[in-house]
Amino acid sequence: MMTLFSQLYRMARFIRAKLYETGILRTKRLPCPVICVGNITTGGTGKTPAVIALARLLQGGQISNLSPQRLAILTRGYKRKSTEPILAVNDGNKILSTPQDAGDEPYLIASSLKGIPVIVGKDRYCSGQYAIERFGANLFILDDGYQHIRLHRDLNILLIDATNPSGNGHLLPKGILREPLSALSRAHCMIISRANEGDPAGVERLIRSYNREAPVFYAYYRPVDIADLRGLTLGLSYIKGKTLLLFSGIANPHSFRNSIANLGGVIKGELIFPDHHWYTDKDIEKIRNEATRLSADAVITTEKDAVRLTDTHTLTDIKNKLDILALQVEMEIDKGFGEWVLERSGLRGQGGKEE
Repeated sequence: MMTLFSQLYRMARFIRAKLYETGILRTKRLPCPVICVGNITTGGTGKTPAVIALARLLQGGQISNLSPQRLAILTRGYKRKSTEPILAVNDGNKILSTPQDAGDEPYLIASSLKGIPVIVGKDRYCSGQYAIERFGANLFILDDGYQHIRLHRDLNILLIDATNPSGNGHLLPKGILREPLSALSRAHCMIISRANEGDPAGVERLIRSYNREAPVFYAYYRPVDIADLRGLTLGLSYIKGKTLLLFSGIANPHSFRNSIANLGGVIKGELIFPDHHWYTDKDIEKIRNEATRLSADAVITTEKDAVRLTDTHTLTDIKNKLDILALQVEMEIDKGFGEWVLERSGLRGQGGKEE
Protein backbone atom coordinates (compact mmCIF):
# COMPACT_ATOMS: atom_id res chain seq x y z
CA MET A 1 0.00 0.00 0.00
CA MET A 2 2.82 2.42 0.86
CA THR A 3 4.39 1.68 -2.52
CA LEU A 4 1.16 2.70 -4.25
CA PHE A 5 0.95 5.93 -2.28
CA SER A 6 4.58 6.71 -3.11
CA GLN A 7 3.85 6.18 -6.81
CA LEU A 8 0.85 8.50 -6.60
CA TYR A 9 3.00 11.07 -4.82
CA ARG A 10 5.65 10.78 -7.56
CA MET A 11 3.01 11.30 -10.24
CA ALA A 12 1.62 14.39 -8.49
CA ARG A 13 5.14 15.89 -8.20
CA PHE A 14 5.82 15.15 -11.87
CA ILE A 15 2.58 16.77 -13.05
CA ARG A 16 3.19 19.84 -10.91
CA ALA A 17 6.72 20.25 -12.27
CA LYS A 18 5.47 19.93 -15.86
CA LEU A 19 2.81 22.59 -15.26
CA TYR A 20 5.55 25.03 -14.26
CA GLU A 21 7.86 23.96 -17.08
CA THR A 22 5.18 24.57 -19.69
CA GLY A 23 4.11 27.89 -18.20
CA ILE A 24 0.61 26.78 -17.24
CA LEU A 25 1.62 27.61 -13.70
CA ARG A 26 3.85 30.67 -13.43
CA THR A 27 6.98 31.10 -11.37
CA LYS A 28 7.02 34.55 -9.78
CA ARG A 29 10.15 36.66 -9.35
CA LEU A 30 10.90 39.15 -6.56
CA PRO A 31 12.82 42.30 -7.59
CA CYS A 32 15.91 41.30 -5.56
CA PRO A 33 18.13 38.23 -5.03
CA VAL A 34 16.67 35.10 -3.40
CA ILE A 35 18.97 32.45 -1.91
CA CYS A 36 17.18 29.18 -1.15
CA VAL A 37 18.25 26.72 1.57
CA GLY A 38 16.45 23.40 1.39
CA ASN A 39 16.62 19.63 1.09
CA ILE A 40 14.93 16.75 -0.70
CA THR A 41 14.16 14.70 2.42
CA THR A 42 11.85 15.19 5.37
CA GLY A 43 13.78 16.99 8.06
CA GLY A 44 17.00 16.28 9.88
CA THR A 45 19.48 17.84 7.45
CA GLY A 46 20.19 21.01 9.44
CA LYS A 47 18.29 23.64 7.45
CA THR A 48 17.65 25.88 10.47
CA PRO A 49 21.30 26.15 11.61
CA ALA A 50 22.34 26.50 7.95
CA VAL A 51 19.94 29.43 7.47
CA ILE A 52 21.29 31.07 10.63
CA ALA A 53 24.89 30.53 9.48
CA LEU A 54 24.15 31.94 6.02
CA ALA A 55 22.35 34.96 7.47
CA ARG A 56 25.32 35.73 9.71
CA LEU A 57 27.64 35.40 6.73
CA LEU A 58 25.61 37.91 4.73
CA GLN A 59 25.10 40.18 7.72
CA GLY A 60 28.61 40.06 9.12
CA GLY A 61 30.03 43.14 7.45
CA GLN A 62 30.90 41.39 4.19
CA ILE A 63 28.36 43.37 2.19
CA SER A 64 29.00 46.88 3.39
CA ASN A 65 26.26 48.71 1.50
CA LEU A 66 23.47 46.37 2.60
CA SER A 67 22.25 47.35 6.06
CA PRO A 68 21.19 44.43 8.32
CA GLN A 69 17.51 45.41 8.12
CA ARG A 70 17.53 44.90 4.35
CA LEU A 71 18.18 41.16 4.60
CA ALA A 72 15.03 39.16 5.39
CA ILE A 73 14.20 35.47 5.81
CA LEU A 74 11.11 33.92 4.25
CA THR A 75 9.80 30.67 5.74
CA ARG A 76 6.57 28.71 5.81
CA GLY A 77 6.33 28.08 9.55
CA TYR A 78 5.66 24.34 9.59
CA LYS A 79 3.04 23.32 12.17
CA ARG A 80 2.50 26.90 13.32
CA LYS A 81 -0.82 27.60 15.02
CA SER A 82 -1.47 31.04 13.56
CA THR A 83 -3.78 31.17 10.53
CA GLU A 84 -2.63 34.61 9.33
CA PRO A 85 -1.44 34.39 5.70
CA ILE A 86 1.62 36.53 6.50
CA LEU A 87 3.17 36.90 9.95
CA ALA A 88 6.24 38.90 10.97
CA VAL A 89 7.99 36.86 13.65
CA ASN A 90 10.23 39.83 14.41
CA ASP A 91 10.98 43.23 12.94
CA GLY A 92 14.74 42.93 13.13
CA ASN A 93 14.85 44.41 16.62
CA LYS A 94 12.22 42.70 18.76
CA ILE A 95 10.16 39.52 18.67
CA LEU A 96 6.57 40.14 17.55
CA SER A 97 5.14 36.61 17.71
CA THR A 98 4.94 33.60 19.99
CA PRO A 99 6.62 30.27 19.18
CA GLN A 100 3.17 28.73 18.79
CA ASP A 101 1.99 31.27 16.21
CA ALA A 102 5.27 31.38 14.29
CA GLY A 103 6.37 27.74 14.50
CA ASP A 104 9.42 26.47 16.35
CA GLU A 105 12.00 26.92 13.58
CA PRO A 106 11.05 30.49 12.53
CA TYR A 107 10.98 31.53 16.19
CA LEU A 108 14.41 29.99 16.83
CA ILE A 109 15.82 31.74 13.74
CA ALA A 110 14.34 35.08 14.80
CA SER A 111 15.65 34.65 18.36
CA SER A 112 19.14 33.77 17.12
CA LEU A 113 19.57 36.69 14.71
CA LYS A 114 19.57 40.40 15.36
CA GLY A 115 18.62 42.93 12.72
CA ILE A 116 17.05 40.44 10.30
CA PRO A 117 13.24 40.20 9.93
CA VAL A 118 11.78 36.69 9.70
CA ILE A 119 8.51 36.45 7.77
CA VAL A 120 6.22 33.43 7.91
CA GLY A 121 3.73 32.65 5.15
CA LYS A 122 2.74 29.81 2.85
CA ASP A 123 3.08 32.02 -0.25
CA ARG A 124 6.70 33.15 -0.11
CA TYR A 125 6.26 35.60 -3.02
CA CYS A 126 3.60 37.51 -1.08
CA SER A 127 5.75 37.31 2.06
CA GLY A 128 8.65 38.78 0.10
CA GLN A 129 6.55 41.66 -1.18
CA TYR A 130 5.42 42.31 2.38
CA ALA A 131 9.05 42.37 3.58
CA ILE A 132 10.00 44.80 0.81
CA GLU A 133 7.14 47.17 1.64
CA ARG A 134 7.44 47.00 5.44
CA PHE A 135 11.18 46.52 5.99
CA GLY A 136 12.77 47.67 2.74
CA ALA A 137 14.26 44.21 2.19
CA ASN A 138 16.45 43.80 -0.88
CA LEU A 139 17.95 40.36 -0.24
CA PHE A 140 16.15 37.18 0.83
CA ILE A 141 16.98 33.82 2.31
CA LEU A 142 14.26 31.33 1.42
CA ASP A 143 14.11 28.76 4.23
CA ASP A 144 13.07 25.21 3.29
CA GLY A 145 12.07 26.33 -0.20
CA TYR A 146 13.68 23.80 -2.53
CA GLN A 147 10.26 22.49 -3.56
CA HIS A 148 8.63 25.96 -3.59
CA ILE A 149 9.14 26.41 -7.33
CA ARG A 150 6.40 29.01 -7.39
CA LEU A 151 9.10 31.52 -6.38
CA HIS A 152 12.18 32.13 -8.52
CA ARG A 153 15.45 31.76 -6.65
CA ASP A 154 18.87 32.96 -7.77
CA LEU A 155 20.74 30.30 -5.80
CA ASN A 156 19.63 26.83 -4.73
CA ILE A 157 21.61 25.53 -1.74
CA LEU A 158 20.78 21.91 -0.96
CA LEU A 159 21.57 20.14 2.31
CA ILE A 160 22.11 16.40 2.54
CA ASP A 161 22.57 14.51 5.81
CA ALA A 162 25.72 12.36 5.68
CA THR A 163 24.19 9.89 8.14
CA ASN A 164 20.98 9.35 6.15
CA PRO A 165 21.19 10.93 2.68
CA SER A 166 18.12 9.36 1.10
CA GLY A 167 16.60 6.95 3.62
CA ASN A 168 15.41 3.78 1.91
CA GLY A 169 15.43 5.50 -1.48
CA HIS A 170 11.64 5.78 -1.68
CA LEU A 171 9.44 8.83 -1.96
CA LEU A 172 6.92 9.78 0.70
CA PRO A 173 5.13 8.14 2.40
CA LYS A 174 7.09 4.89 1.99
CA GLY A 175 10.40 6.72 2.38
CA ILE A 176 11.73 10.14 3.38
CA LEU A 177 12.33 11.60 -0.09
CA ARG A 178 10.25 14.65 -1.00
CA GLU A 179 11.47 14.38 -4.60
CA PRO A 180 13.31 11.81 -6.71
CA LEU A 181 17.10 11.97 -6.43
CA SER A 182 17.17 13.47 -9.92
CA ALA A 183 16.11 16.73 -8.21
CA LEU A 184 19.74 17.05 -7.07
CA SER A 185 20.40 18.42 -10.56
CA ARG A 186 18.64 21.70 -9.66
CA ALA A 187 21.10 22.57 -6.89
CA HIS A 188 23.76 25.22 -7.44
CA CYS A 189 25.74 23.90 -4.46
CA MET A 190 25.48 21.10 -1.91
CA ILE A 191 26.20 21.10 1.81
CA ILE A 192 26.78 17.68 3.35
CA SER A 193 25.75 18.08 6.98
CA ARG A 194 26.99 15.91 9.86
CA ALA A 195 30.03 15.20 7.70
CA ASN A 196 31.93 14.05 10.79
CA GLU A 197 29.35 11.36 11.61
CA GLY A 198 28.46 9.69 8.34
CA ASP A 199 30.08 8.81 5.01
CA PRO A 200 30.53 12.15 3.21
CA ALA A 201 32.61 10.58 0.44
CA GLY A 202 29.79 8.15 -0.31
CA VAL A 203 27.26 11.00 -0.32
CA GLU A 204 29.46 12.95 -2.71
CA ARG A 205 29.52 9.98 -5.09
CA LEU A 206 25.72 9.90 -4.93
CA ILE A 207 25.57 13.62 -5.69
CA ARG A 208 27.89 13.32 -8.69
CA SER A 209 25.68 10.70 -10.30
CA TYR A 210 23.01 13.42 -10.65
CA ASN A 211 24.92 16.72 -10.55
CA ARG A 212 28.51 16.98 -11.79
CA GLU A 213 28.87 20.76 -11.64
CA ALA A 214 27.70 21.97 -8.21
CA PRO A 215 30.44 22.50 -5.61
CA VAL A 216 30.13 20.36 -2.48
CA PHE A 217 30.89 21.71 1.00
CA TYR A 218 31.08 19.85 4.30
CA ALA A 219 29.35 21.05 7.47
CA TYR A 220 29.48 20.08 11.13
CA TYR A 221 27.50 20.87 14.25
CA ARG A 222 29.59 22.67 16.84
CA PRO A 223 28.24 22.83 20.41
CA VAL A 224 28.63 26.40 21.69
CA ASP A 225 26.94 26.47 25.11
CA ILE A 226 24.58 24.93 27.63
CA ALA A 227 21.70 27.12 28.83
CA ASP A 228 18.82 26.71 31.23
CA LEU A 229 15.24 27.68 30.47
CA ARG A 230 15.76 31.09 32.02
CA GLY A 231 18.34 31.82 29.34
CA LEU A 232 21.31 31.60 31.71
CA THR A 233 24.36 30.20 29.90
CA LEU A 234 26.39 27.71 31.90
CA GLY A 235 29.24 26.66 29.63
CA LEU A 236 29.81 23.35 27.88
CA SER A 237 31.71 21.89 30.82
CA TYR A 238 28.61 22.17 33.01
CA ILE A 239 27.35 18.70 32.03
CA LYS A 240 30.68 16.91 32.18
CA GLY A 241 30.36 13.95 34.55
CA LYS A 242 26.67 14.66 35.28
CA THR A 243 24.06 11.94 34.91
CA LEU A 244 21.52 13.09 32.34
CA LEU A 245 18.10 12.26 30.95
CA LEU A 246 17.83 13.30 27.30
CA PHE A 247 14.59 14.14 25.54
CA SER A 248 13.92 15.51 22.07
CA GLY A 249 11.38 15.79 19.29
CA ILE A 250 13.62 16.19 16.26
CA ALA A 251 14.15 14.25 13.04
CA ASN A 252 17.63 12.99 13.96
CA PRO A 253 18.10 12.53 17.74
CA HIS A 254 21.22 10.43 17.16
CA SER A 255 23.38 13.50 16.49
CA PHE A 256 22.11 15.20 19.65
CA ARG A 257 22.95 12.10 21.69
CA ASN A 258 26.46 11.98 20.25
CA SER A 259 27.07 15.63 21.07
CA ILE A 260 26.09 15.13 24.71
CA ALA A 261 28.31 12.05 25.02
CA ASN A 262 31.25 13.86 23.42
CA LEU A 263 30.87 16.67 25.98
CA GLY A 264 31.27 14.19 28.82
CA GLY A 265 27.63 13.89 29.86
CA VAL A 266 26.67 10.52 31.36
CA ILE A 267 23.50 9.49 29.54
CA LYS A 268 21.21 7.54 31.89
CA GLY A 269 18.15 7.51 29.65
CA GLU A 270 16.42 9.09 26.66
CA LEU A 271 12.85 9.97 25.71
CA ILE A 272 12.10 10.52 22.01
CA PHE A 273 9.01 12.42 20.86
CA PRO A 274 7.74 13.04 17.29
CA ASP A 275 9.47 15.71 15.20
CA HIS A 276 8.14 19.24 15.93
CA HIS A 277 6.26 17.95 18.98
CA TRP A 278 4.68 20.61 21.21
CA TYR A 279 5.08 19.50 24.80
CA THR A 280 2.08 19.19 27.09
CA ASP A 281 1.75 19.05 30.87
CA LYS A 282 1.44 15.27 30.56
CA ASP A 283 4.74 15.11 28.66
CA ILE A 284 6.48 17.22 31.28
CA GLU A 285 5.18 14.96 34.04
CA LYS A 286 6.50 11.95 32.11
CA ILE A 287 9.91 13.59 31.81
CA ARG A 288 9.94 14.51 35.50
CA ASN A 289 8.99 11.00 36.59
CA GLU A 290 11.66 9.43 34.38
CA ALA A 291 14.32 11.80 35.68
CA THR A 292 13.33 10.90 39.24
CA ARG A 293 13.37 7.18 38.48
CA LEU A 294 16.86 7.43 37.00
CA SER A 295 18.11 9.79 39.76
CA ALA A 296 19.41 12.02 36.96
CA ASP A 297 21.34 15.15 37.90
CA ALA A 298 19.66 17.08 35.11
CA VAL A 299 17.46 16.83 32.03
CA ILE A 300 18.76 18.13 28.72
CA THR A 301 17.14 18.78 25.36
CA THR A 302 17.84 20.66 22.12
CA GLU A 303 17.50 24.38 21.58
CA LYS A 304 14.60 23.78 19.20
CA ASP A 305 12.78 21.61 21.74
CA ALA A 306 13.26 24.27 24.42
CA VAL A 307 11.24 26.64 22.22
CA ARG A 308 8.37 24.13 22.18
CA LEU A 309 8.32 23.84 25.97
CA THR A 310 6.74 27.28 26.20
CA ASP A 311 3.42 25.82 25.04
CA THR A 312 2.73 24.42 28.51
CA HIS A 313 1.33 26.56 31.31
CA THR A 314 3.52 24.69 33.78
CA LEU A 315 6.71 26.29 32.46
CA THR A 316 7.25 28.21 35.69
CA ASP A 317 6.85 24.96 37.61
CA ILE A 318 9.36 23.29 35.29
CA LYS A 319 11.93 25.98 35.93
CA ASN A 320 11.50 25.71 39.68
CA LYS A 321 11.28 21.95 40.12
CA LEU A 322 13.07 20.35 37.17
CA ASP A 323 16.53 21.31 35.99
CA ILE A 324 16.04 21.34 32.21
CA LEU A 325 19.01 22.37 30.10
CA ALA A 326 19.30 23.06 26.39
CA LEU A 327 22.28 22.36 24.16
CA GLN A 328 23.05 25.28 21.86
CA VAL A 329 24.78 24.43 18.58
CA GLU A 330 25.98 26.24 15.48
CA MET A 331 26.69 24.90 12.02
CA GLU A 332 30.23 25.26 10.74
CA ILE A 333 30.52 25.12 6.96
CA ASP A 334 33.75 24.91 4.95
CA LYS A 335 35.30 28.37 4.63
CA GLY A 336 35.06 28.13 0.86
CA PHE A 337 31.28 28.24 1.14
CA GLY A 338 31.23 31.93 2.09
CA GLU A 339 33.51 32.78 -0.80
CA TRP A 340 31.32 30.82 -3.18
CA VAL A 341 28.07 32.47 -2.03
CA LEU A 342 29.44 35.98 -2.43
CA GLU A 343 30.98 35.28 -5.83
CA ARG A 344 28.12 33.22 -7.26
CA SER A 345 25.40 35.63 -6.14
CA GLY A 346 27.27 38.71 -7.35
CA LEU A 347 27.07 40.27 -3.88
CA ARG A 348 30.82 40.82 -3.63
CA GLY A 349 30.53 43.40 -6.34
CA GLN A 350 28.18 45.40 -4.11
CA GLY A 351 30.91 46.54 -1.76
CA GLY A 352 31.66 43.37 0.17
CA LYS A 353 34.92 42.58 1.85
CA GLU A 354 36.50 39.28 2.70
CA GLU A 355 36.78 37.94 6.21
